[in-house]
Amino acid sequence: MLTRAVGVLDPDYPDNSGGLDTWCLQHLDLDVDDTYDYLRSERPDYVTFERWILDRRGGHLHEAKIARFNQIVLHRQHIRPHKIIKTYADIGFDPDVDTCTSALLLNTLQDWHRFRNVDLQSETSDIPSNMAPLVGSIEVGPLNVMQLPRTWHKVLLEAKGLLNSDYPACGNGLDLNVLTTLGLDRDETVEYLRQALPVYLEFERWVVERIGGVDRLKVKAFQTSMLNREHPEPKRSLIHQLTGCDRTITNGVLLNHLEDWRYAYDLAIRP
Repeated sequence: MLTRAVGVLDPDYPDNSGGLDTWCLQHLDLDVDDTYDYLRSERPDYVTFERWILDRRGGHLHEAKIARFNQIVLHRQHIRPHKIIKTYADIGFDPDVDTCTSALLLNTLQDWHRFRNVDLQSETSDIPSNMAPLVGSIEVGPLNVMQLPRTWHKVLLEAKGLLNSDYPACGNGLDLNVLTTLGLDRDETVEYLRQALPVYLEFERWVVERIGGVDRLKVKAFQTSMLNREHPEPKRSLIHQLTGCDRTITNGVLLNHLEDWRYAYDLAIRP
């Protein structure tokens, strides 16, 4: 909604679909028109938006409805032939070979493909310089490895001179950990990404060529550690201060998401 309001949302994306956007608000027991009127008029940062939701619901949300909606998002399938054909064509899947119907995965790959081909590579790209990465640590591609897409995203932004200076393109934390977990050399991986600027599926194919196969036990251990990681001080307080979020939040993944969204909001929505 906010990106459409300031004219940077891809015209192929609705700011209010009759699908997940509407279903999400309905599962929160929110009036769709009322919510969009608020977003259009106030253009709040994300933490403020969640507080508005809680205020509308008297401080209480229906946990079962939310859990049900989350399951819809996680397990929804694309079943309409024309949707499969279009999405496969967009991301380079072969309809005679590939069988994926996960709406979550296919939509994610489509987003990343358009980011690289339309936003990153276009001479008329409207990505502002000093942009925060907007691929989260928990997002995955077909290899089902968290953090790998975020590392790809950051290095590509850095290669084009667009990455926010507060973010390393491939740092010593989760970036290095995921590459080490997979058995990849950091310098070689970063050099490949900077030179080739691949779409995400090309990057995963390159990874498989280098390592042969993914050690699932190592990946599981890495991902468990990442999901349970807590930010120490003073980093935790700095993110609390930047975002205005509840100071009881200590989970590193959640705090990083809120930080990313706030940086992007301050840069692109209310500079």
